[in-house]
Amino acid sequence: MQEFSWRAREPTGKLLRGKVRAGSKQEAANLVRASYGYVVGLRTKEDNFLLRWQVKLFKGDKSLSDKQKIVFFKQLAVILNSGVPLLKGMELLQQRTDIFIGRVCRKLEVNLREGMSLANAMQECGKTFPNLAVTLVAAGERSGELNTVLLELAGYYSKQQAMKQFLYKATLYPLFLLGASFSVLVFFLLYVLPMLATVYAGLGAQPTKFLKLALSINEFVLTYNLELGILLLMVLGVIYRQRIQFVNFCLELPGIRKIHSMLLEIRFCKLLGLLLDKGISITQAVDVATATISGKERIRQLKLFRLALHRGEAISLAVGRVTEMFSPITAELIAIGAETGYLPKLLNEAAEILEQDLQERLEKIRELLSPLLLLLAALIIALVVCSVIGPLFELFTVLPEYN
Repeated sequence: MQEFSWRAREPTGKLLRGKVRAGSKQEAANLVRASYGYVVGLRTKEDNFLLRWQVKLFKGDKSLSDKQKIVFFKQLAVILNSGVPLLKGMELLQQRTDIFIGRVCRKLEVNLREGMSLANAMQECGKTFPNLAVTLVAAGERSGELNTVLLELAGYYSKQQAMKQFLYKATLYPLFLLGASFSVLVFFLLYVLPMLATVYAGLGAQPTKFLKLALSINEFVLTYNLELGILLLMVLGVIYRQRIQFVNFCLELPGIRKIHSMLLEIRFCKLLGLLLDKGISITQAVDVATATISGKERIRQLKLFRLALHRGEAISLAVGRVTEMFSPITAELIAIGAETGYLPKLLNEAAEILEQDLQERLEKIRELLSPLLLLLAALIIALVVCSVIGPLFELFTVLPEYN
């Protein structure tokens, strides 16, 4: 006989808990069901100890990826739509998802059993869930539309994932060309050049200026390879520790800044529209959406925008001062939406217009970069070939004619 800890709900919805001794888990479930109603939890002492131990190991210092968020929110919505209780849904998700999501579901299950709402349980998971998801889930629980909110969160992260894949594909080919050109140059400097230098020295050929420079670089690298390796590791370490500042600096470079600003504007409009559509106040929605934005000037203007809204200023006036965040067409659509009462809908339309514009811009940039990078790669290879063949031609011109 084993002792089982159980939880059950009466037909009225009241949660009950207790302990029962039985020969098996099925027998214990039958006993609880016969006396108290629907069983929502049944565990042995060993199960409880294992669950608590697993939850203690969960630190919550890692966030779910967009793909994992899509899986979690979509599957949880499907389970709840089928009529399965939330706690049972968490148990099912542990069996149907990857290891990390399973750990998250176990943490959520423990929090739910302690009487927390799903939003509070998610908040207790540390950095696992973004503030956006917690806020929307809380709104869904208050309005009774949790299933709808979960599906909309899955849809939002699906669009984010699609945008990231588009950006990845748009930059993959140019980066490949740059990497290939750089690899050819490094291979020539470190491996081909030393062999050619020995041959030319034996023939008495006079190297070109580029070849002399390349030989000097090769000699310097071979002489100070240890020091250069240590310096490279130190630089990489500094960049890694300051990676956020480094990335932000790169995103503010000319040419990249405009693309990055459009991405942030698209994300902000989508988030703000989603939050407002679920009944979140505009000041709270702006706070939540601002947390996803980078750039000191953008954040400063958005805080002033929130402050103006909090003081009761008209949205159409307040939005006109957020020049770092909103393009003219977005500001105009926001003003129209505020006046007509269709602000969430027009925010989504603004995001779609900007998204289409961004894709067209990136396609044009890729069409322009591809031939330029091919030309750059051809020039590098031509320079290498000419520097190698040049001394040989000079040598042939001074050879005596054979009669």
